[in-house]
Amino acid sequence: MPLLDEVLVYIKGLWLLIQGNQEGYHWLDISESGLWRSFTAILWTLPALAVGWASWRLYYLSALPTGATVGIAFFGKLLIVDLVSWLLPIVLIALLSRPLGFSVLVVPVIVTTNWLQVPLTYAMAVPAALLLVLPGSVGMAALLWLLLLVACSALLFRLLRTVTANQNLLAATLAAIFLLSPLMIMQFLQRLLGLMPV
Repeated sequence: MPLLDEVLVYIKGLWLLIQGNQEGYHWLDISESGLWRSFTAILWTLPALAVGWASWRLYYLSALPTGATVGIAFFGKLLIVDLVSWLLPIVLIALLSRPLGFSVLVVPVIVTTNWLQVPLTYAMAVPAALLLVLPGSVGMAALLWLLLLVACSALLFRLLRTVTANQNLLAATLAAIFLLSPLMIMQFLQRLLGLMPV
């Protein structure tokens, strides 16, 4: 697992790419080993994901009778949902890369988006943390979540536009896959695994 200093180097490279600066690639490992190493980004997001799980637990329990509890399996199911939501877009992009003619970009797309997930996941955990600290702040948390979603979407598109050498249509398509497929699979799995309050 990369140390914090290494992750911060990757994030610096991402920021340069988001600004349209190809020098950002010098701060990232786009090799085959770098591809597999980028999946350790999942481990770096676990603390932020745990904040979201704690917030979801409160929401789930609020719909149950007083005194109801959930076990460790509840959090295991949430982990499964998040892992599938992370990996599904990558699988889709790998499958579509050859028919759509961007197979040469698959490795840089996966490496950069995997590492981008680290700061974005922590940013998206802020509304969940707000709900944990101020349970009555649902409206404020929802607004903050929406604003962060827009900002994260813009950052993702700008990153992908640089990675695809300013192919706006391809960048928009990839961004849509990264944004929409997790939302759809997440809702499906939450219902399938009994994570939605009845």
